[in-house]
Amino acid sequence: MVARSEQSRRVGLLARGDAHTGTPSPRAKELMVPVIEAFGAAGVLAEHVVYADDAVSEVQEQLRALDGVLVWVNPIQDGATRASLDALLRDVAGAGVWVSARPDVILKMGTKEVLFQTRTVGWETETDVYRSVGELMERFPTRLARHGRRVLKQGRGTAGNGVWRIDLLPPVPLNGQTLSLDAMVQVQHALVGLADGEAVEELRLGAFLDRCGQYFAWSGCLVDQTYQDRLRDGMVRCYLTHDEVVGFCHQWPQALLDAGATGGQSAAPQRRSVMEGPNAPAFRALKSKMREWVPQMQHLLDIETHDLPIIWDADFLYGPKDDAGEDSYVLCEINVSAVWPFPPAAIEPMVKASVAQLAKRRAQRPGP
Repeated sequence: MVARSEQSRRVGLLARGDAHTGTPSPRAKELMVPVIEAFGAAGVLAEHVVYADDAVSEVQEQLRALDGVLVWVNPIQDGATRASLDALLRDVAGAGVWVSARPDVILKMGTKEVLFQTRTVGWETETDVYRSVGELMERFPTRLARHGRRVLKQGRGTAGNGVWRIDLLPPVPLNGQTLSLDAMVQVQHALVGLADGEAVEELRLGAFLDRCGQYFAWSGCLVDQTYQDRLRDGMVRCYLTHDEVVGFCHQWPQALLDAGATGGQSAAPQRRSVMEGPNAPAFRALKSKMREWVPQMQHLLDIETHDLPIIWDADFLYGPKDDAGEDSYVLCEINVSAVWPFPPAAIEPMVKASVAQLAKRRAQRPGP
C-alpha cells in the first residue's frame, strides 16, 4: 500500500452505511478488500466513503478531496432513493472529481427504459414504454390481449422491485385486439416467492394498472416485455468494464416462474450461481455478440466508451433457439448503480481502467 501524501492519487469506494461514524456496511467491508488491495498495488490509495442521506455535506467534503469515486448504491434500498446522492455526485463531478457511474449515464443505460431505447439491437424483444397512467391504460390492454402474458417493470428499481408478471384469464378476446379494463388478470410480483400463499393474485386489469400508477412518481415510466418461456433455464449476467467483458455469472432466478404441480413451489431446479471469468466456454457466443451489441447501444444512447461505467452488467434471459439449435439472448435489464458481487477476474481490469481515468482527470483538474 502506498503512503498517503499530497501527490498520491486517491479514490473513494462509496456505499451506504453509518456515515456519522464512518462505518461501512458489512457487505462493503467484505467485498471491497480485494479492490482496495488491487488499487494499492497500482499506486492508488483507495478508501471507504460511507454515504447516508442525512450526512450529505460531510460526504461532499470527503469526495471533493479525492481524485475519483466508484459508487455502489441501489436506486431503491430500504425505502431510500438516490435523489440526494445523485445531486451530490453531479456537484463533485463538476468540481473535477471523476465519478463512476455518473448519474446521467445511469439514467441513459441503468433504467428499464433502456430496454425500449435499444429495441433495435440484437438483444431486443417486443417492448413498449409508458410515461403516464393514461398511456398505460390506453396501450397495455391491447398488448396483453395479443400475447396473453406480459412482464411489466418500473423504470428504476432493484432486485425485482416493481416487476410483475400479468396473465390474462379467460375469456380471451376473440379478435385478440380489444380488451376491457374489467377483464380479469392474474398477477405475480417478482419480490414475492411462490411458496407465499399471496404470491398470485386475481383482480380486474383496470384495478391492477391503477395500482401501478405509484411507480411513475419515482421511476418516471413503466416498460413491458414479452415473457420468456425459457426462464427455467436461468439468466446469464455479463459483467463489463467500459466496453470490455470481464466475467459472467449463470443465475437461477425463481421469481415469475410458473408454480409447480404441488406445494406452490417453483418448477425450476434450485442451483448455485457461479462466477466465471471472461473466457468461460459456455458463454463464448454471448461474449462475441457483446462486441457487436455494446457499440450499437453506445450509438443509440450517445455514450462514449470512456464514460461507460467501470463495472456494469447486462442480464440476459434465454430466448428461442435458432434453426441450428443455438441459443438466442434477450436483454432483461442493465445494472449500473450497485454492481456487486462481481467475478474476481473483473478486479484487475476495473482498477486498470480506473487508474487511467484518474490520471486523465488529474491532468485536467484545475489547481487549488
